[in-house]
Amino acid sequence: MRPRKTERDRLTLDAFRQRKVLTITAVCTLLQLSIATVRRRLKQWQALSSYNESGRYYTLASIPEFNKHGLWSYHGALFSKHGTLKNTVVHLVRLSAGGLSNAELEQILGINPNSYLPQLKELGGVRREKHKRQVVYFSSDGEQYQRQHANRFPPEPTALNLPPDAIAIIVLVHLIKHPSSTPGELSRRLGREGYDIDPGIIENLFDHHGLKKKLNTNE
Repeated sequence: MRPRKTERDRLTLDAFRQRKVLTITAVCTLLQLSIATVRRRLKQWQALSSYNESGRYYTLASIPEFNKHGLWSYHGALFSKHGTLKNTVVHLVRLSAGGLSNAELEQILGINPNSYLPQLKELGGVRREKHKRQVVYFSSDGEQYQRQHANRFPPEPTALNLPPDAIAIIVLVHLIKHPSSTPGELSRRLGREGYDIDPGIIENLFDHHGLKKKLNTNE
């Protein structure tokens, strides 16, 4: 059963609504209670503490106008609808399409999380990896990790298997002489001249130079 609100409770809640953010010291003064008791009262009110400034600023959950990341800033005090900085980092990383680097987290949060959360290396639900000069955080869930990693580091396109330049010139010369030839026809024609060139390689050469030909369906 919740305790009945006193006149000091009402005054403190009104102060929150007017000033939006109060320090723990200010709340103690308004309630005329010890810090330990005030913390319990704030917990009953489901108040949020700032994830910077050592958590000494508080606001009521109904006051912030959170951005798309669930964050709110007021006169330098930073708040998250997810509560702690730890919970916020885990939430942001899990929702990201390609994981988040430390620099990206700093840009979103407004602070360097490593400075405020030394145990960032051991966050549950988050996987930490170092890529070149940056640290990137991914979800520790196997399937989601694979998706995030692929989005951040997409595989490089496979290089076309092209003939050596000298052979390529021979193929293109034959194409100029026989412009309607398909790769298969050119391969057979060049084969009669002693050049063993696969039709697929000739097709790659056409693609590379924007000379793609329709293959003869009878081949």
